[in-house]
Amino acid sequence: MKINNNYIMRMLFSYLPILCMTIGVLIFIFFAIINQFNVRNALQANHLTAEYITNMVDSSLKNISLDTQKMIGTGGSLEPFLETPSDKTLDFEASNALSQLMVRYGLIDSVYLYRAQDGKVLDQSNLRPLDQFADQAFVRGVLDQAYTGVWSSPRLKENLVQHSASKVRVTSLGFKVPRDTGSLGYLIVNVKIASLHSFIGEMIDRTITDAQLYDAKGNSFFETGQTPATRSRLSADVVSDYTGWTYRISIKGGQLLDFLFRGSTMWVLFGISAIVLAIGSMFYVTRRHYKPIESILHRIERFSIPIKAAESKGKGNEFAFIDQAIERLITKNMTFQEQQQEHMVIRRQQFLQILLKGEYKEDPSAWEQEWQHFGLSSGHFIVALLELDHYVQFGLKYSPGDQSLFKFIVSSVAVETAEQNGLKVVVEWIAKNQLVILLISKESVGLEHRILHLSEQIRSWVEGHLDFTVTIGIGTPADDEASIARSYEDAEAAVSRKVSVGVNQIIDSIEVTGKSNGEWFEYLEIIRTIVRQLRMLESGWQNELKRLFHEMTVQRLGKDDVNRLMHYFIFHLEYELDAALPEAMKSWQQEGKSRLIAAAEQLDTLGQLEQDFVVTLVQLSEHIETFSQSRRHNALMREIRDYVSEHFMDPNLSLTLLSDRFQISPKYLSQLFKESIGQNFSEFLIGLRIDYAKRLLRETDMTVQYISEMMGYANPTSFIRVFKKMVGLSPGQYRESLLIDRTPNE
Repeated sequence: MKINNNYIMRMLFSYLPILCMTIGVLIFIFFAIINQFNVRNALQANHLTAEYITNMVDSSLKNISLDTQKMIGTGGSLEPFLETPSDKTLDFEASNALSQLMVRYGLIDSVYLYRAQDGKVLDQSNLRPLDQFADQAFVRGVLDQAYTGVWSSPRLKENLVQHSASKVRVTSLGFKVPRDTGSLGYLIVNVKIASLHSFIGEMIDRTITDAQLYDAKGNSFFETGQTPATRSRLSADVVSDYTGWTYRISIKGGQLLDFLFRGSTMWVLFGISAIVLAIGSMFYVTRRHYKPIESILHRIERFSIPIKAAESKGKGNEFAFIDQAIERLITKNMTFQEQQQEHMVIRRQQFLQILLKGEYKEDPSAWEQEWQHFGLSSGHFIVALLELDHYVQFGLKYSPGDQSLFKFIVSSVAVETAEQNGLKVVVEWIAKNQLVILLISKESVGLEHRILHLSEQIRSWVEGHLDFTVTIGIGTPADDEASIARSYEDAEAAVSRKVSVGVNQIIDSIEVTGKSNGEWFEYLEIIRTIVRQLRMLESGWQNELKRLFHEMTVQRLGKDDVNRLMHYFIFHLEYELDAALPEAMKSWQQEGKSRLIAAAEQLDTLGQLEQDFVVTLVQLSEHIETFSQSRRHNALMREIRDYVSEHFMDPNLSLTLLSDRFQISPKYLSQLFKESIGQNFSEFLIGLRIDYAKRLLRETDMTVQYISEMMGYANPTSFIRVFKKMVGLSPGQYRESLLIDRTPNE
């Protein structure tokens, strides 16, 4: 067979675009040589931008410096604090003045005041000795400086956040008080380098412009350890008369443009050489690259008889010949892999269906092979059946591809959650809306408790991360393979009760097996009441516990029923403790839980079981009471928090007002806020006001200025700055985002 060898011509002509590109490059170089004035225009634009940024940054830093000098000058707000002995009122007023300075200038990271007479440092929330202050090394250093009032080079400031040290890059401005001697103290203002970077970034387009800042020694503000690089012809440097810093503005990729704009006769010679080289190499490379193709064609001709027969009709060339051979090979390989994958899925589904139906005994040898094939072993089993809630709406809302993706996510979450808990499970979708979770364990102790805990983790994850919910039915424990079918039937019966019980929850088979609805519901309600009263340290939990055991005695419940109820009791108690009092979980896991499980598993008489439960739960209540008492002033802080939540719009609301009302010092009250809420008073109050402002922006048409006045801000700009710092968007942007997200159905 003779193949039309026209591929060599196609390769030859495919190189023509390279020639066109070469000519285009030469034309570009020609125009680059002619248009040298572009360099001057770019340089002028960069210079103007650098001057503008310099003026804006210097203006902000000067304003900070002027306001700081007013505060420490004669008659300033900080003078009483420095000149008089420590007084809580003066401490609060000084701290409030520092906080107001930070609110006025968003660039400020922190402000603190050193008082010489007692060697203490005051920041926005606390007054502490210098030895206990995180940034004490810098304070000691500046005390020895002869001249102050100059912005420092970038430095790392020590912070102490939640008893752990951290560092942040800042530039600092310090003033002695008084300016000549510093005998009263020292005020330090720290401006965050990241804030400077963001402030400069708002004045330029970072996609095309690069801005760098260097101090007088050449240290980079934005790139740690970097010194000024040799600037290109398209960059502009402006040195600030105020700070002595160097502002460098350049175009991204400017070095390449600078290189291209340097026109000379060298480019002309280079262009001619490029044309000659392109034409000569085009023929050489074409011929050289065609040799491997000839070799491939010869090999295919020996083994692809069907393809050669088709090509003999003259309908293809050598490239089509190779393409058909490779396509045929890939198609066969993909078909084989798909068949293998489908076979494995079907085989696994059939295996599980037979297991759940209890039909494996018909062919024991084949069953044993399947059992070993999937890496399973004998032991104790329990089945949980997960069912998607509102499946009709689920099918209408999502495409088949999305449905498959969500089902894969749910099954993956089940497997990963089991692995995290050290459990071995078999997970498989047996229907469009039902997922079987088969838990396999070598130990029967606590089997039902483990499947309850695993199911709750899966249910809560789906509720928190996906747009739909699931209901999980729990079967009864099975001691051998033959009992798995019964466990599955119980789980299926349990999950079917979601029609009356409700969706998005765990339904244990004890709620539907062997007893009437009212009887089991009464037991479960008593258990929930006991757990709630125990967690809240109410005195009636022991009476409720006695009533539970009395009811079980009167009804003459069997050992299995009592065991299931006790495991539900343990599961619900652990769930409530983990949600409401996580600090008590360690003692519960180490002592209480193991004792209750052992008592339930070693059940002999209800009297002995009740006695074991009472002893263990009394000890647990003592631990809960200890942890609750360790949270100081819980009731008082709850009352204060409610009062602030009710009067947060009062412009006179402050730590001083709360101190007078609740008879507690401002300093200690501020400390309690930090311990109980995790925020200081000002942060908590600002958070309430911002949340209310967001509500007004969502539900009303009030202007930003009117809302700003309602929040107590005389200047709307300050309100906008605080709102953007807390929310990440300006008030206008926040309202616009709500309009964009609102759909017609809403």
